[in-house]
Amino acid sequence: MSEDPAPKTDFWAVMGIGHQDAHEENGQQQDPANHLGRRDAEEETAVASSAGQAPAGTALPPPEPAANDTSPPEQDAWAAMFSEENGAPPTGTEGPAQPGTAGTAVPTAKAPVHAAPGPEAAGQAGPAGPEAAGPDEPVPDGSAANDPAGTAAALPPDPTWVAAEQLEASIRPRLTQLWLQLLTEHAGGDAAMGRRIYQVMDGLHLMGELCEDQSISEVHVHGTRVTVVGPSGTREVPGFSSQATARRAIEAVKARRDAMRVTVTELDGSVVVRRAHNATPSAADLVASGILTEDLVSRVREALDRVQAVTITGPAARIVMRAFAPLVPEGSRVFAGPQAVLPPGCLAAAGPLDADYVIGVRPGVVAEEMAAAGQLGALIANPQTRFRAAVRLLVSGRSTAPGAVTIEGSPVIPA
Repeated sequence: MSEDPAPKTDFWAVMGIGHQDAHEENGQQQDPANHLGRRDAEEETAVASSAGQAPAGTALPPPEPAANDTSPPEQDAWAAMFSEENGAPPTGTEGPAQPGTAGTAVPTAKAPVHAAPGPEAAGQAGPAGPEAAGPDEPVPDGSAANDPAGTAAALPPDPTWVAAEQLEASIRPRLTQLWLQLLTEHAGGDAAMGRRIYQVMDGLHLMGELCEDQSISEVHVHGTRVTVVGPSGTREVPGFSSQATARRAIEAVKARRDAMRVTVTELDGSVVVRRAHNATPSAADLVASGILTEDLVSRVREALDRVQAVTITGPAARIVMRAFAPLVPEGSRVFAGPQAVLPPGCLAAAGPLDADYVIGVRPGVVAEEMAAAGQLGALIANPQTRFRAAVRLLVSGRSTAPGAVTIEGSPVIPA
């Protein structure tokens, strides 16, 4: 047997240094002199750590991650341990492992995050312009989107538009007259023809001329035929040239019904255009035409002054009732029934229970019963019930053309 070779001298053991300190993780052997320098550096690090400082060129161990810190570690976080002069290893390179922990990744500190420069720094070196504005600050470009409060100075209006507005305001009151003058010249000086041309251009056609006639209270259009109703009765007038023309005129009246103060109703293929406040004759007009007498008007006025009832019966009772309405004393509260008009200076009442007078064609049984009981004054045409009134009148003639008005029996007016 061969003898065991002479025991080898463990140089590192004699020096008091373990093998794990002599080698790096990759197994490369360090120079003894460098190893001694490393021990000195480790002793210096221990002293500095107890004092809260780090020796020059030595990085402090990474801080322990917080309990609620779930952010992933940066891939190149350990590159912060290197100085800018030596450069950082490329992305994806693993950092060195600690001795005795081969193959185990070393927890590293997160890369330092540099805060954005404040307004002072931006004013010194930052770009001047929209890029320098903060995320919540409007860009000072003067646009309406960045000036919601309207603090930016607006451009002054164009003087020509201001002049145009002033000219339009001065021309508008005379615009119709200017048109009529121009059309009359084209009609060879015929003013009536010029006005009719204007009505055709305005879309109203024949309806415009008929609605201007205050003696006409209703216009009935059936196809191209036209019939008018007024105090003088009912008569047919020359109609439209075609149904299309008539329809256009009716649509023009509908579009302006409020301004023309008319109502438009379609009944059995006919279109009825009625004034909202029919131009009915007054009591003085009926006296002048011989329909009423001064004595009869005085009797009706006296009854209304005493807050009593007056009834009118007959086809044209509505016309006579409206003619007597202004005889109601001013300041009275009036319940206006069907086809009634509120007398001048009177107030409208919502119902007969809070009214002083009731006016209308068949205003209702309640109003008529209150008038019969003397609880309010009344001016009723064609009442639903026959009740005792202070004055009862009978009207002859048609609905649009009243005849003679007489008193039925003797008026019941106390002395």
